Amino acid sequence: MRKPYVTKLIPMILPLLLVVSWFYITEKQLIASYLIPSPQVVFETVVQFVVDGTLYGDTWISLSRMLQGFLTAVVVGISFGIVMGLFARVDSTFAGVFNAIRVIPPLAWIPIIILWFGIGETSKVIIIFKSAFFPILLNTIQGIEGVPKGYLEVSKLMGVSKSRYLFRVILPAALPSIFVGLRLGLGAAWMAVVAAELIASDSGLGYRITQGRELSQPDVMVIGMVMIGLIGVTMDALIKYVQKRVLSWQPGIKS
Repeated sequence: MRKPYVTKLIPMILPLLLVVSWFYITEKQLIASYLIPSPQVVFETVVQFVVDGTLYGDTWISLSRMLQGFLTAVVVGISFGIVMGLFARVDSTFAGVFNAIRVIPPLAWIPIIILWFGIGETSKVIIIFKSAFFPILLNTIQGIEGVPKGYLEVSKLMGVSKSRYLFRVILPAALPSIFVGLRLGLGAAWMAVVAAELIASDSGLGYRITQGRELSQPDVMVIGMVMIGLIGVTMDALIKYVQKRVLSWQPGIKS
């Protein structure tokens, strides 16, 4: 039987091996420094970015863009998902158009969205919204349609009103699927904001990576990538925590 502290250490093994390998490769100069910077150079650049506010500024700009698009997608996606899941006629009306839009990758939308809305904040928020909307929508529909039909019959026998049935029966039963959509949508939104900043932006973490490439500064690119990964993992852990708290009543969900 594994001891608890051993289980907690296992996820740290691979990151530690990567860091040790990074130190070894750069120390032995097995790969040119303009391809992979040394940890010391990256650390010095991080300190510089923290002192002059660059790291905070880029991070906040990317996060604020992502949250605008993601939260809008949450409201619209869950609302549409509930209606489409409850009413087959509404589902058949919108399903074809939504599916056609969904299968077009976000990167393919960037040029035409920039053409229509310019390179300002609006275009970035639209790209983020589009990326997060469909995972939230589809999982909400799946959750609503997956509610056992027997629940409706029991509710009718007990004289439960339609609004009470929606908020007390359907939505709680659909919440696990909705949370899956929220996690997928959050990850898609974060990737979309970085993609948008890589192509058309003058600020944010994606822009900083592009600037590092153009100026041959691999340390800047590494910092941007590490920040993107850390923030993405942190946001996913946060939404998992909320999911466990909200769904603590469900079997198999630890509070």
